[in-house]
Amino acid sequence: MTISLHVAGMYAFSPVFGFLADRVGARWTILLGQALFVGSLLLSALGSGNPDSVTISLVLLGLGWSASTVAGSALVSAAAPPAHQPRLQGVSDTVMNLTGAAGGAAAGLILAGVGFGGLSASLLVLVVVIVLLQGRR
Repeated sequence: MTISLHVAGMYAFSPVFGFLADRVGARWTILLGQALFVGSLLLSALGSGNPDSVTISLVLLGLGWSASTVAGSALVSAAAPPAHQPRLQGVSDTVMNLTGAAGGAAAGLILAGVGFGGLSASLLVLVVVIVLLQGRR
């Protein structure tokens, strides 16, 4: 059930995040995704021993991924002339999926080493927020 809810968070709300990216902007939608990641990280750090906390943490993780990915795809598409958008989006999706596969392959070792709560030590969220707030493309 937990993984089903996590995957639903990743995909079921994609249209909502696409709407938000169009209405309030892709950068703000990515920041919303990062806020969801922070919520997930905090919950995993504080409640890693509680199955309900783990479930909620993973749902927030899926929602954060969805918001960030949908809005990020909008930024990637907008960064290229229309003739180059499909190729650029394809390259972007390929890199993202290969990175995800590598992370999935390493996840067991990482989880064994630091535990579920230890996964909350990620500083990548901070890097993304700083870059977005500086307005870099």
